[in-house]
Amino acid sequence: MTARISAPPAPAPALPAYHSPAHVRAAPSHPDPYPYYGRLARERPFFRDEANGWWVAASAAAVTEVLTSETCLTRPLSEPIPVALQGGAAAEIFGRLVRLRDDEARAKLKEAVTNAVRSIDLGEVAALARRRAAELDDELGPTLDEASTTQFMFALPVQVIALLLGISRDRFGDVMGWLGAYGAAAAAAGTGIPALTPELLRSGHQGAQALFDLASAVGNAEAQRGPLFQALLREATRLGCDEEKDLIANALGYMVQGFAAMASLIGSTLLALARRPELFRQVEADRRYLRPLIQEVARCDTVTSSTFRFMAQDGEIAGHGLRRGDLIIVLLAAANRDPALNPEPDRFDIARRDRKSLEFGAGRHACPADKVAALIVEIAVDHLLTRGVPLERLEPCLSYAASGHVRTPLFKR
Repeated sequence: MTARISAPPAPAPALPAYHSPAHVRAAPSHPDPYPYYGRLARERPFFRDEANGWWVAASAAAVTEVLTSETCLTRPLSEPIPVALQGGAAAEIFGRLVRLRDDEARAKLKEAVTNAVRSIDLGEVAALARRRAAELDDELGPTLDEASTTQFMFALPVQVIALLLGISRDRFGDVMGWLGAYGAAAAAAGTGIPALTPELLRSGHQGAQALFDLASAVGNAEAQRGPLFQALLREATRLGCDEEKDLIANALGYMVQGFAAMASLIGSTLLALARRPELFRQVEADRRYLRPLIQEVARCDTVTSSTFRFMAQDGEIAGHGLRRGDLIIVLLAAANRDPALNPEPDRFDIARRDRKSLEFGAGRHACPADKVAALIVEIAVDHLLTRGVPLERLEPCLSYAASGHVRTPLFKR
């Protein structure tokens, strides 16, 4: 029977509590889930949470096995699109994104999506990001406070990707709102966090339709297409997977995937500097330390805390027998704290040798935009530091967005 999430999950008596999250899906918004993650990685590498009816992969070995298994799918065979999303525009995006598909057409389409983003000139991305960051300074006002820092975190990455697609600046405000609406509805339908309400679903469908219409218009106007959209069309045509709706959805997918993820990594990097004054002084003296800093933040305070997989058939994972349709919560954040993956995993060290991280996944669904994403995050943090981001005021107003999978810091007074 297919596991289906329709409400926030129940607490699971997994480990003795010392201010631990109630369950793995509560962990991303917990103030400090890492002692909990670390214990799971060491003591419960793969187990069944009977209270919630799902399996949990926590160790690096178990996580890697699940992510690379042909038996573990991103969606259950019986429900490729969550029931709640079906019949609306949100389903048109959700059901066509290569990161959520395992059908025959996915392989060629994933190759096209991957080739396109990896063909983009990183120098062009950097120049575009720096220009847009300067423009945001004028739009957000002269004073950089907690609220405008949060706005910048979300705005810059999505808007750089939007420009690479060919979306004009005058639509940025709309695009941000539509992405937020679609993302909240898709997360609620898929995980139960936040709880799905009729208004949230309606807003999600409206946002999805508006995004689809806008991307369709850009795709059909050759003179307007940006380099990323052009590359996607070129690669899809070359590989024979140029079905129009698939291309539109996956062009949007570049923004959908990065909407919360890059903002979260920017915010977490700022927190790492705020908590470590000596490291801040080191980075201030030499911005070349930013790149290894961001890499260590991605390992140590993992943005994509978890993902999920479903069993395509009865089979064995990490020595346990699972049934077709069983849901597995894949704890990337716990795996990154596994001493088998990184010695002394709780030590934050930007000079760490042979750093290993599962932030961008593994196997056939690994994120292909790792270099582009890391570059945009680096430029964003560099810009905020140059502007004088109020690091000392971030921790007192810190909260984490409600999410079952993504750890997103928010700075609001």
